[in-house]
Amino acid sequence: MRFPAAVAAVALLTAVACRTVGPAAVPADPALTVSALSTAIAARDEAWGPRRFKALFRGEVSSKAGFTVRGYLALFWDGEQLSWRVSVPLAGSPRSGTVRRSGGEVGELFPGRLAAADLLAVLLGIPEELPSGEGAVMRAGRIELNLPSGDGRAVLVSNPGGVTGLLLPGGVRVELSPGTGVPRRIELRSPQGRALLTLESYGGWPEGEEVPKG
Repeated sequence: MRFPAAVAAVALLTAVACRTVGPAAVPADPALTVSALSTAIAARDEAWGPRRFKALFRGEVSSKAGFTVRGYLALFWDGEQLSWRVSVPLAGSPRSGTVRRSGGEVGELFPGRLAAADLLAVLLGIPEELPSGEGAVMRAGRIELNLPSGDGRAVLVSNPGGVTGLLLPGGVRVELSPGTGVPRRIELRSPQGRALLTLESYGGWPEGEEVPKG
């Protein structure tokens, strides 16, 4: 390769690398970190406090191979257990299931497998686990707060805006549009594909009302 061509190739590779690395992270200002922690704790207390609700999301799941499935996801939360039903299997999952607050295995409701705690964090909009301010960074205008459980877990806080993202194990990234009760919009991306949920309805789930069957 001639010298001018080699220089041009290096320049091209450098430009591509700069475009694909993503925004750089810088240590977060302590005052902003405290504010972000306060925002995350308030959101966590609201999401995980005693309550019963039912919600309906319109869902779309795309696999890495390009196959797309659309349907509806219904949620029923009693404060300890989340029951869910889908109109069609969204990501190879069964048509219904439960996720317990105490943990355990869950099916593939989204592309890739998530632990029970991580799945609940996605659907409720924030993990039950309290984030830490230690090692907090600012990236693309958001404070990234790590979770003590590790494995890459973090909460992304916008100011203003609240909790607007999650980082989860296995290269899973979640973008959230906060709402009353549950997020208005949830977009999850993983190496296995993408899922998009848009809230259709949300309300209280009265005691004694059973989860619909069929």
